[in-house]
Amino acid sequence: MKKFTRYCGVALCLGAALLLGSTCFAQATPFLAAGSSAAFNAMAIGGAIGATPAICTNTPNNATLSLATNVFIWSQTGKSGHQFFQGVDNRNANFDAQNAKGWIEWSGSADGTTLTNVCVYLAVDSIVGQRLFFATNSGGSQAGTINFPGGCSTGFPINGDNQVPLFPPDTPLPAAVCTALNGLPFNAAPTDIRAEDALFGTQRACAAYNASGTGFGYTCTGATPTEILSGVGGSTGKVQTVNYAISGQDPITTTQIAHSKLGIDGTPWVSLNGGGQAVLVLVNTSDTSTSGFGSTTFNNINRTDLARVFTGGATRTRDVIGGSGLISKPLTALVREPLSGTFNTFEFQVTRTLEWNHTQEDLTTTSGGLIANGIGIAPPTGWTNQNGGTSGNPLDWKKTSSGGLKVRVIGTGEMVSTIDTNGLHDTSGNNALTNQIGYAFFSFGNVKGAVGAAKYLLVDGVDPLFDGGSGPNQNPSGAGSGALPLCSAPCGSAVTLTNIANGSYPIWNFLRVITTGPLGGYIASNGVVTGCVAGATVCQMVQAAQASFAVIPDLVPIAKMDAFRSHSVFAAGGSPAVTFPPHNGYKHYTAGVANTPCGFAPVSGASVQYECGSDVGGARFLIQQEQDYNTDAAAELTAFKQ
Repeated sequence: MKKFTRYCGVALCLGAALLLGSTCFAQATPFLAAGSSAAFNAMAIGGAIGATPAICTNTPNNATLSLATNVFIWSQTGKSGHQFFQGVDNRNANFDAQNAKGWIEWSGSADGTTLTNVCVYLAVDSIVGQRLFFATNSGGSQAGTINFPGGCSTGFPINGDNQVPLFPPDTPLPAAVCTALNGLPFNAAPTDIRAEDALFGTQRACAAYNASGTGFGYTCTGATPTEILSGVGGSTGKVQTVNYAISGQDPITTTQIAHSKLGIDGTPWVSLNGGGQAVLVLVNTSDTSTSGFGSTTFNNINRTDLARVFTGGATRTRDVIGGSGLISKPLTALVREPLSGTFNTFEFQVTRTLEWNHTQEDLTTTSGGLIANGIGIAPPTGWTNQNGGTSGNPLDWKKTSSGGLKVRVIGTGEMVSTIDTNGLHDTSGNNALTNQIGYAFFSFGNVKGAVGAAKYLLVDGVDPLFDGGSGPNQNPSGAGSGALPLCSAPCGSAVTLTNIANGSYPIWNFLRVITTGPLGGYIASNGVVTGCVAGATVCQMVQAAQASFAVIPDLVPIAKMDAFRSHSVFAAGGSPAVTFPPHNGYKHYTAGVANTPCGFAPVSGASVQYECGSDVGGARFLIQQEQDYNTDAAAELTAFKQ
């Protein structure tokens, strides 16, 4: 029982533990998540209407969710003055708390005098969410926990910020819900990239600086890890670079990680596929001249041009708009932080591919060479550092010949708001951000603020949100127009995501949810989860979220995906050193890989996890082709790169 009751808040679980034993955690807190903003709405809706009875709320007493009087949700923006709960990595007191947009759902009574289930979602970077899940204290318990910095005794109830569509207005958060959650560890990490790719992103950020981009030189251990800073003027955006492990010992505490066969859990962690998601290329549309990104003739960008924009080779709008007679106007390339799942997806599908093996941290010099930004960068010729110092943090560089800028943004929210806002400057205050171009995973919530101020671009002529050349369903504002859609939920046909399902659009990935063995044990057929073992409430939430895509189509349900990405080997290192072999997940094999989840059933009755390795930069294949190759050659389509 110790494996489970250690997670339980006293007020919520003491009596239940005496009656229910080890099921206390699963019943009381089915889903405590920190991770990708792309699944923020889907998981909230899934928790209320994706299953019967509801997983996180009371089962709604009205067929229209917004009219239900017994559904209780509370949310925060995560902005200053609205940071009531946060994520904390308790391995070191100097590690920054993670403040972000979040929601809390509960069942029972509105005032919390009775509580049955309580669920949480904190929308942090994918890699930060995984760190909060995997980080392990010196005593062997999970280090990433929910924290209410103001405590739970005063100031309640707290009014909410109404951040989730389709629901009734937020219910004020009662102190009892705060008490039930405060100090509990996160039990799920929704993520834009697999655990193997997330750890690689961290290791690369932490590696010694190298001008080729194999290491960025940030400090990731000890009491003072580097804070990667925003390069946008007036921004306080920052994220720390901190090490963690997905196998073996935690690098900070040298203790076996909790979520492993040899750790306190006694079972391997689980990775669940949640759905296909698109990375949009977004541009500000305020400059409607023929040389501006708001020109109606500019609606497509090819990947080679896109790669040159983000490696500092193309710094003028006319470098990518095309046509003759255009004047020279500087563009502003906005780059996410290396600990972002979005950064790593864009990196290995656009800028660091077999076709274009560089990095979006690069600056192209006057001689045509490329030098990666990082701690230790030598000033590249043709660029001037605008951050007031000599290091590459924050990233804020100006091309002397064109006036083009390359500027760091922290988080999806800052990326989108910096694209859609006019009149901003860089951190020096001397350079206006104009004709901004950036990228973000699509969800209606992520792009809502940019509607009317920005547009998305087709990439290689393929529309990420509508059929394009694949069918009759086009953007209502005109085929290829790039007009961002709004969702007045339910809005099941607001986008089609056809070219994500078939894999034709080049920048996409699967959303995953990382969780513990008992909470994620699933039953699968042909690589698709069809059910969950008893008590696997995170698995149930992932299944429930599939139903929410019919209401708000932020992602493609995993069962409707026709394509996947080829997996490659990942050497995780650590102590002991572990290598995750490449397996796409559709072919069964008999020998599991020690000290990994690969090839093992996490708990009795669950299916074996056959997927393993890195896939963020993998080549796209049809699932049927993989299955036929499994049969014909008794092999897998692994180690192919985009």
